[in-house]
Amino acid sequence: MVAPSGKGGTMDGYGGLPRLHILLVEAVPEDAADMRRALLGMEPGVRVTAVGRLRSALDVLRDPGIGCVVTDVRLPDADGVDVLRALRRARRDVPLIVVTAAGCEELAVAAMKMGAVDYLSRHARSAADLPLVVRDALGRSVLSGLDETPVDEPSGASDAGLVAASASMRAVVALAVRAAESAVPVLLEGETGTGKELLARLIHERGPRRHAPFLVQNCAAIPESLLESELFGHCRGAFTGAERDRRGLFEEAGDGTVFLDEIGDAPPAVQAKLLRVVQHDEVKPVGADRPRRVRARIVAATNRRLEAEVRAGRFRQDLYYRLAVYPIRVPPLRHRTAELPALAIHLLRRIERREERRTDGFDADALRVLQSYSWPGNVRELENEIHRLVLCVPAGKRIVRQHLARRVREADPTVFDEPLDRVLARVELALIRQRLDQLPTKSAAARSLGITREALYAKMRRLGMG
Repeated sequence: MVAPSGKGGTMDGYGGLPRLHILLVEAVPEDAADMRRALLGMEPGVRVTAVGRLRSALDVLRDPGIGCVVTDVRLPDADGVDVLRALRRARRDVPLIVVTAAGCEELAVAAMKMGAVDYLSRHARSAADLPLVVRDALGRSVLSGLDETPVDEPSGASDAGLVAASASMRAVVALAVRAAESAVPVLLEGETGTGKELLARLIHERGPRRHAPFLVQNCAAIPESLLESELFGHCRGAFTGAERDRRGLFEEAGDGTVFLDEIGDAPPAVQAKLLRVVQHDEVKPVGADRPRRVRARIVAATNRRLEAEVRAGRFRQDLYYRLAVYPIRVPPLRHRTAELPALAIHLLRRIERREERRTDGFDADALRVLQSYSWPGNVRELENEIHRLVLCVPAGKRIVRQHLARRVREADPTVFDEPLDRVLARVELALIRQRLDQLPTKSAAARSLGITREALYAKMRRLGMG
């Protein structure tokens, strides 16, 4: 995907297409070289300007053709949030992707709150994944116009049941509201349980199609033959049991919206037929001789990285590019901890009304415990836990720590589901600190570790030691 002309793009010789110009801010030469190679391989005509200092980055940002910034947060002349603040002050119109050391999630969350579109862990993802992150960032920020128009939802629940109290989720809701104004396909990407269907409903309810049906189909829930019939319809006698003609969801929706959940699990034959729907606004029911016109809008969702599925040959590239006209990535709940108290209270009140059973709410300590848990099942897991609480806590009683499920109240957020690379980074950090404390100079510490002084400095920067 390339940036549009006039918004971080310059025209080149590739058929008049705008050329994406990326600013890479990375002080470690080896890492800068790896990331630059990966970015240059994104698509024809990409330009990458690599610098190693904040001052140089600010000079380059005077070029209006810069369409994206990828930056480390440990630079020789600035550190941490100072880097982010300076870059955002210089160009608020350019999507910013932050590179952090493993174990620096707090800094990554701070970056997102300050306007970064995404972050990249130096150890959790390789430079080869950087193009995916950049395309994802461009897909969201370029299409949104990067204005900061506030959503008319301050910090509570939206009319679709969403709670957007964190900066990252408010940005997602803002994108969804803008998407509602158009008819282009929308692709919602994010982990299971993050609220993608709620976003799809918000897009439908905020747009001109809100008085027409909103129909949902999970592409992973039923066999291929039934899925084709559900989506596209069938004619009488098309297969055993087809005793009458039946209209599919696209015809049933009329001018409304068809929400295709788990689109990444759609079988190849269904993908081919969906491409026809997106390209030509027509469906061909199973057993029919002629196609039929349809008018429904498509909103698709997946818990996979569809671009990676395309590379692996499991998803059609042409269908992907048709569906990903307006991509929105929904962050997992562990990256939205700022909104967890508001979300928990909202879910509690909603479930209490449904069950006609009231508690006295959460005490502050219980909310802190909820906020410290990583919620691998995201909002769906949180909702299930709160539903259990409403049923189990005596009516009128306050919810305290002891009422929470054991896995929630006893989980150590510092080690829960901690990947190997993060454990190794902590060990490396502790060892380097020990040698620096015990030995008189960095050169001596480097020799004791069996590495050069330059390599020691590089490791210190990667580990956030300055």
